[in-house]
Amino acid sequence: MTNIDKDKQLSSKFSLVLFGAIASFTMAIANYVPFFSLQSVQASEASTVVTKQKQAELGVAKLVGTYRVVFTPEFLANSKKSGVQSISGQWTIKPNGIFEAFVYTIVASGKSQTIKTSGRVSVVNGKVFSQIETINGKKPAKLPPTQSYTLLPDGKTIQADRQPVKLVRL
Repeated sequence: MTNIDKDKQLSSKFSLVLFGAIASFTMAIANYVPFFSLQSVQASEASTVVTKQKQAELGVAKLVGTYRVVFTPEFLANSKKSGVQSISGQWTIKPNGIFEAFVYTIVASGKSQTIKTSGRVSVVNGKVFSQIETINGKKPAKLPPTQSYTLLPDGKTIQADRQPVKLVRL
């Protein structure tokens, strides 16, 4: 097997792992449309104000911006073992809930790869969800599953649930 074939195989294997983590996050951000579960609201003015405040806090305005993609140390260590020298990324969430995400990798041979995903973000019951709609400008034959995220108390970090990635607002 030539070095080029090894790089292609490694790049493909790594891309699938990376794509899974990033795609899930991207999908959650892509479906961002404020959606709130029905809540029982008491007939008091104070309850109405509190409910409206909570809903306002969950709006797209809280997520709009550019984020740096940060991977866990374990993920980075495993990536290096797989021949990936460098991996980084950036997400942009727009006011309409549409997101674009880029992940950049460099493998041991020096070959670089860029993966671009886009989609929508939504918020349901205080959780952020993303749905990927395109990968490298093309609609995939089968959409990746929706990914859930948790907005951390700092208001700047979105942690992907059960994935080795988080987004930190720049």
